Parts: sequence; C-alpha cells; structure tokens
Amino acid sequence: MSISLKERRRRSRRRSYADWKPPGRNNGPRNDPFRIVFYLVLIAAGIWVYFNQDMVRAELFGGTVEGQPRQGLVATRAEPSGDEVLSAEELEAQAEQAYMQGQLLDAVELYRSASEVAPDHTNNYVQIARLLIYESATAVGEQRDALLEQAMEAAETAILVDPYDPAGYAIKGKVFDWQGRPDQAASTILRALDIDKNYGLAHGYLAETYVDLSRWDQAQTSIEQALALNGDHVDVRRDYGYMHEMFGDYASAATQYEAALNLHPRLMALRVSLARVYRELGRYDEALDQLFEAQTINPTNALVAYELGRTYESYIGDTEAAMEYYGRAAELAENFGSPWVRLGALRYFNGRYADAIVAFERAIALDSLPDTLKYQVGLAYANEGRCEIAIQYLDEAMAIAQDEMLIDAITSGYEMCSAPTPEPGELESEETPSAEDGSGEEPPSDASGEGG
Repeated sequence: MSISLKERRRRSRRRSYADWKPPGRNNGPRNDPFRIVFYLVLIAAGIWVYFNQDMVRAELFGGTVEGQPRQGLVATRAEPSGDEVLSAEELEAQAEQAYMQGQLLDAVELYRSASEVAPDHTNNYVQIARLLIYESATAVGEQRDALLEQAMEAAETAILVDPYDPAGYAIKGKVFDWQGRPDQAASTILRALDIDKNYGLAHGYLAETYVDLSRWDQAQTSIEQALALNGDHVDVRRDYGYMHEMFGDYASAATQYEAALNLHPRLMALRVSLARVYRELGRYDEALDQLFEAQTINPTNALVAYELGRTYESYIGDTEAAMEYYGRAAELAENFGSPWVRLGALRYFNGRYADAIVAFERAIALDSLPDTLKYQVGLAYANEGRCEIAIQYLDEAMAIAQDEMLIDAITSGYEMCSAPTPEPGELESEETPSAEDGSGEEPPSDASGEGG
C-alpha cells in the first residue's frame, strides 16, 4: 500500500523516538474565559438540539422527493418490534402491494393475517378467494384443485361474516365455475345480483359462467352490464377476453387481455392467456415474450415452462428447445403428466424408443396418456423388441383406429413382432379405456384448467 505525500511529509518532520520528550505541561490558569465561553456554547447547542429533534430530523432526512432520504443516506424500512402488532389496515395495504407485485400467495397470507386481526372485514376473505382463483390458473393437477378448495372456504367464510354482502356470493359462484360446476355458479352469482343488481363484478363472473354453459347471448348481455358498471376492473377485462377466446375471436380476446394487463402488468395468469391467443393469431414471437415475462414473475412455474415447450414445438418447430422446456416442466411438477406425454412423442419421432418408453410410462402412471398416442407406445416397445407389452398397446390402438395411415403404422408394429394382424372390427367389441378411466388427457391448450 502506498503512502500519501501528506503522510510522507508528516513523517519526515517527526523527530526520532530516541529524542522524543513529552510536551511541557501547561501550568497557566485553568479558568481561561475563552474556554468557559466555549463550554457554555456547547451546552446551549445540545439543549437546543434536544428540544428541536423534529426539525433536525427533517433537515437530515426530509425535504426530498417523496420523503426519501438525502443522497448518501441509507433508507431502511421500520420493522415492527416483537411486541408491536400491525393493524388490519396496515396488513391489507401490504397485501395489496404484494398482489400488485404479482406475489399472489404472499398477498393471500397477508390477507389471512388481516382477517385474524379484523375478522369482520368481509373483503379480506373475498380477496383471498379471488387471488387463489388466479393462482390456480397457473397451477396443475392436485395443486390446482387444492387452491380452489381453499378459495371456496374463503368465499363461504365471507358469506358467513356478512350474508348481505354480494361480493361473497359472487366470488363463490366464480369458484364453482372454475371447479367445473357452472350451473351452481350461475345460481350463486344470481343471488349476489339479487342483493345488488349494480355489482359489476358479479355481472362479469356471470358472463364467464354463461360462456361455459354455452349461453352466448346471455353472456354478451352480462359482460356489457359489467363493462358499464365496472369496466376498469382487471377481472371484468379478463372475463371479456375469455369470452372472446371461447368465441374464437382471438384478435378481440388479445385486445381485452392487453387491457387487463395494463391494469395489472404482473398478473401471471393474464400473460399466459395473452400468449395463448397470440399463438392462435400467428404472433409467435410475441407469445414467447409474454411467457418469458411470466417466467420473471415466477421462474419455478411448471405450466409456464410447459407452454413455452408447446410454443416451440407446435408453432415454431424447434423440437430441441421444446424438449428442454418440457423437461423443465416435468422437474418443476413431478405429478404433471402433459410434459411427459410430449417428451414421449418427440423422443419417439426422433427414434429414441427406449427414452420414449420411459416418458410414456410416466405419463401412463399419471393417467395422462391420450388414447390417440397408444399406437406410439406400442411401436416404441416393438422397436425395442419387447413384443409382449407392444402387442397389448397395439391391440388397444387398433380397436379405435379409423385412419388408414394409422392402421398401417399399427400393422407395421405387429409385423415387427411377427404377430398376426387383427382386423379393426375384431377388437371393436372389446372395452376401450375412456377418459374417465384416466387414460385420456385434456387437449394441451387446456392444461391450465383455466375457466369453468
């Protein structure tokens, strides 16, 4: 380490320690008037600071933009002490902040804490249910079901706390719809409108429910009422986008999802919905952008990774990138069957039959393999020389095969195993596993389970 020029000069002037002597003691009078005045001024300054602490604090830390400390000073957020309890209003404000940041589960926990402090605040239970619904839109399998069950409990609590508040009935109806019970949803939401016919969110939720009941005209009427009453609410815009998407009007759906995102840019479910309709419109790069934005909100969400894989596979044609994202989705949610289905199909078409079997068997264990892909499972086993298992899957595939190319593919599997090829009609009488038996899978585009 170098020595500064000033330090070198100081050292050069200092005498040797061998010649050093202590300075002479000042034996002058100790009641020097200048010293007395100095002490009096110092004491007076201390007294002034004590009685003007607010002014000193404002001078040191205030007087800047939005109350931020002056440049160079560190701003710290005061944390409550162990004995201090935050009020319900403070917890609700923190919950709203977490919600706007896209951290929905954190917001839910804060609303729950607020409800413990103020159990009569109905809106806290309504918000818990509402945010859990949004969280379920990007969840899969049992996790999605569990979130909706929690949402139902919160909605029912809201009704118990205040049976005359329409919000509790409206959000309970929305939960019913997302659980696949649109008839119960409609009747419950109509109870909310019996209490307050001008409750805009109820009209929006009812529109979504009518779409799921295929009551299109009533859905249009309900959404128009919702827009007139509460058109600047993110839920209303999202429901309007969903309605257009189900109509097949993807351009209008994109417009409404974009409007909803303008109201809440960090709501991950909206990003996924917008990406979905962008794909239908051929706007693949923009779809990827939306999914990457969703990843920044929650990098460990399996559904977002799966949707990235689908975009690369089905719309861009990059199977390597698709398999990477499918693998990532499978790691993030071990009970998510859809990525295993796609991994099996892609490995099969790449001639990686042993790897395809591993993926297919995992999909079968998760009750996710659609009947239409059983022929691939059979052919993969046949190519590996495991004919006893291959024949079982080929028989099931032949029983439902109608396309000539598919029948030819299945026949090639029998030939590989040197087994006689049955006619399709010979297997028609055999029972074919249905989706209710767990052998089918919803179309990949519905993997999120969003909507009713």
